[in-house]
Amino acid sequence: MPLALVAGVDVGNATTEVVLASVATGEPVAADRTMTRGVKGSPSSVRGAAALVRRLVRRTSGSLVLVAVAPLRPVRTSSATVPEPPPDTGRFAVVAAGVASPGGAGFGAGRPVWLADVPVHGPPVVALVPVGYREAVPRLRELLLAGAPIAAVLLAADEARLISNRLDAPVPVVDGVDLSAVATAPLVAVEVAPSGRPLRRLTDPLSLAGTLAAAASDSLALRRVARRLADVSSAVVAAFPAAAPSSSAPSSLIWTPSGALPPAEAARALADGSLDAVSRYSLDGGEPVDVDDLAVVDVGALASSLLVRAGAGESGFVLAGLLPSGGEVPASALLEEALGVPVVGVGSEASAAHAGALTTPGAPADSLVLDLGGGTVDVVGWSGERVLAGGGDLLTAAVALGLGVTRGVAEWAKRGPAVRVETPQLAVQEDGDKTFLASPQPAGTVGWLAAPGPAGLLPITVRIGPAEWRAFRLALKQAVLGTAVRRGMAGAGTGTVVVVGGPAGDDEVLRVVDAVLPDGIGLGRGDVAGGLGHRYAVAWGLALSALEAQRS
Repeated sequence: MPLALVAGVDVGNATTEVVLASVATGEPVAADRTMTRGVKGSPSSVRGAAALVRRLVRRTSGSLVLVAVAPLRPVRTSSATVPEPPPDTGRFAVVAAGVASPGGAGFGAGRPVWLADVPVHGPPVVALVPVGYREAVPRLRELLLAGAPIAAVLLAADEARLISNRLDAPVPVVDGVDLSAVATAPLVAVEVAPSGRPLRRLTDPLSLAGTLAAAASDSLALRRVARRLADVSSAVVAAFPAAAPSSSAPSSLIWTPSGALPPAEAARALADGSLDAVSRYSLDGGEPVDVDDLAVVDVGALASSLLVRAGAGESGFVLAGLLPSGGEVPASALLEEALGVPVVGVGSEASAAHAGALTTPGAPADSLVLDLGGGTVDVVGWSGERVLAGGGDLLTAAVALGLGVTRGVAEWAKRGPAVRVETPQLAVQEDGDKTFLASPQPAGTVGWLAAPGPAGLLPITVRIGPAEWRAFRLALKQAVLGTAVRRGMAGAGTGTVVVVGGPAGDDEVLRVVDAVLPDGIGLGRGDVAGGLGHRYAVAWGLALSALEAQRS
């Protein structure tokens, strides 16, 4: 006689999970998950769930007698990345910074002059070279031999080293420069440091002020210029008579009960707990988007606070909004039609998650359940249920922006420790230990920060090292997951927190959650039904309800 089975079906926003349980023993028999088809609550999402149930039943050779599903509340989320506006540097402009192949070495400043007009005598000048190196080198050598006061050389073409290697004087040479823009500046300062070394003169605001004839009122602008040039080995700064007109591009705004805030202020307020309600947001002057909740992370500010190497990624903000819901969708009728067996609608997804998570061995009956999803963080327990924007997808977006990589790469990079590939068979861990790799890596990965990926080590970036990435990664997780947990648990009492959901499998998630929990609260990762792991909390909670209904 076939084994009688009941099923708990959890149709999520990103993933659909199913658990089969034996009516005879009350134990889980099989569990699996798949991507949700279409929008949660739609007919296609229910048909996808039914197909997964049928596959599991065939795999177990059992007979399905009852299915439990909760009313589906579609949780629509939106996410966006907002570039950080450049700092206001007044009448000073960073014309070039950190070019790939500068030439020469040292510092030089003077009036910009086209190569054909460089004088043989007079105050220092910066030569602007609009021609190729074959034509420029003879002219530059002739001028330098005659004693021309050339302090630096700027090029448009990528030929800095071709020219500097053919000059007898150690003049700084920088390429990739918009010469027509520089030509209108009264003064230009150029510095090239040895590869891998920071600049000294252009990162010293007082030295800059003396070189570019700045006034006392320019001190803040010069500090911003110096800040932008941290961690680069070459740069060109121009001083103009007046500041360029400010951009008229509309700003991004976030509406709160106390008024509209720019993203930077909203991110700080959400992180420190002074803001807990957001009604809508607008990006770059676009139409406002109404939301039930919003998560904002200032990636640039986090990188600056940790002194992450400038240029390691991009500065800006990532946002995730919880869009207003159209209400719950009763899925029991659709699922019963698709499967041909009785389907019971049970309570809510939140109550099922709570029941399923509490089957974790050692979890107290009054535990609070923290369900981490791709688009939301759900807090269920002591004082009801709260759904907050944020989660794994927002963390992926933050990592992608912070490292300047694609979201596909960020999805793997965010998960845990990385290494730097030293040789094809040797890697350096985040704590400095060196490890022999199980298999040789391609020569092109040497020098790269790499993380475990779908087919071995996945190269991420060459711009930062393992220890630096560890600090940045944990800070991003704290900003995304830690902030959501703190907001969701505001005013919570004592007890134990059980963490479930896809992101709960992250090796570092308990550390992040622990950092925001008050003293007196226990913490642990869920192991649903004592063997299903950190996933399937809702599905197992629904299966328990189906077992109870079948036996009554």
